[in-house]
Amino acid sequence: MKRLDRVYTPTVEERVDWHLEDGTDTLYVCPDAWALRHRFINRETGEVRRARCDRWTCLYCGPRKVDMWRQVIAEAEPTLHIVLTKAGNTMEEAARALTTWVQALRRGSKGRGRGHVGARPAFHIEYLGVSEEHKNFEENGFHWHLLVKGADFIPHEHLVACWKSATKGRASVVWVSAINNTRAIGYVTKYLTKDVTRERKGQKTVVREGLILRVGEDGQLVEDREQVEALVESKARRIRYSRGFFPETTKAIRARLFTRSEENGDAAVEEQAEGGMLWPELEGNGVGGDENGGVPGEIQVSEWKLEEVGEFTRELEVYRQRRRRALAEAIRERDGNGRYVSRRVLTLWEYQRSQLRLAG
Repeated sequence: MKRLDRVYTPTVEERVDWHLEDGTDTLYVCPDAWALRHRFINRETGEVRRARCDRWTCLYCGPRKVDMWRQVIAEAEPTLHIVLTKAGNTMEEAARALTTWVQALRRGSKGRGRGHVGARPAFHIEYLGVSEEHKNFEENGFHWHLLVKGADFIPHEHLVACWKSATKGRASVVWVSAINNTRAIGYVTKYLTKDVTRERKGQKTVVREGLILRVGEDGQLVEDREQVEALVESKARRIRYSRGFFPETTKAIRARLFTRSEENGDAAVEEQAEGGMLWPELEGNGVGGDENGGVPGEIQVSEWKLEEVGEFTRELEVYRQRRRRALAEAIRERDGNGRYVSRRVLTLWEYQRSQLRLAG
């Protein structure tokens, strides 16, 4: 048998070609055209980081957002996992039903008559909810997955009664289970957040006023105003949380997760850091609180500034060159610091890619 004296090592350019050919480049670089021509620069240290499009549906950003939220949610230490079915066919409808249900639980009920029939105690819960599409969306619409804290036990009949009232009798099926250890929290939050990569939010009917030109009795053009109904895509957010669910602002938790990863270089923490922090935020993260406001915070100037490093262009070849260049930079960076894509991000990436294949 002939012995090989040397093992062939592919060049960076060859690895770039392979990744682009098999579609694995999205594991390393956000392919969005805007992100490829922007960079974040630290005002104090001069450190440079690539920008992200930060969309749930992006194969690079989506898995990292899901994993980051999984870690942030675990910090809240929820105690119950509740599923509310048939919440509505638009996010506005589902959000209203959720808000009404929470208010009913918090308020409780004295019941009816002298016998206090149907009396319910008040449960001062805090929650985080993620909407999910039912497989039969046309019939069942969205349902809510909730992580709840503030109560270790809520009678099932109380949950059902409040949900039936909140949906005006449309839905009465509620599931509830206890979350009793750290492993269970990790499993539930990972399952909970991975569905937000889907785009569907449903449609809602809006009334719009338009101008119609007609010929009057005297032969002159006359303008008439007419109200017409139109279907538009819902803009409501699919992750919602109450004011007291998180022990501190989500921004502070993410910063702490990131700082922890920078200060400790062991493999476990490096893996956690890979998906644990969104690139610097200049604006909000696109996740909303409930009617009580979410987590408020003071407006602060970020230590990172956004810089444009390439002009806008519609030339496809320029975009391809920028994508190749960014991928080559990412490969060199990973070779230099020895960091790899975490197992969690890799699993979420493969799941999201499979969902996109099914949708296509």
